[in-house]
Amino acid sequence: MVSVNNLFNSLEIILHDDLYKRTDKNQVQDSLVRLESNPSNTFKWFYNRYEGPFWEESVAFELLDITEIESHTRSARVEHNFTKQYLVLSEMSANAVLVLDTLTDHVFTVDFEGGDEKLLRGELDPTWLTFYEFLNAYFDI
Repeated sequence: MVSVNNLFNSLEIILHDDLYKRTDKNQVQDSLVRLESNPSNTFKWFYNRYEGPFWEESVAFELLDITEIESHTRSARVEHNFTKQYLVLSEMSANAVLVLDTLTDHVFTVDFEGGDEKLLRGELDPTWLTFYEFLNAYFDI
């Protein structure tokens, strides 16, 4: 596994374009307050530094920016009864989304053909054990 410093340095190289630099850091905290969510420090570091959306070939999902995470999460709370611990990280792809459990820092690939119900019952295995591991895989570091 890549060390934290290597991850952060690698992301600086990969996301060096000004397009990805967060211009309004208040957006992150404001969105998290509205969502009543407190994700990991790695999540906060990433979104305080970078602004999406992001697309990488290694994981076939578009990773959303925090403002889009907020709207997609709100929709999932209404339509699929997701609790406040879950954040929807991606656009839907093949009837599935990436979901972060802010209590455990696990990232799940959740389909809507029963995977959402397994997630809510605590029966779905995480795809990545931490948001840190997810970033490593997503950006192929």
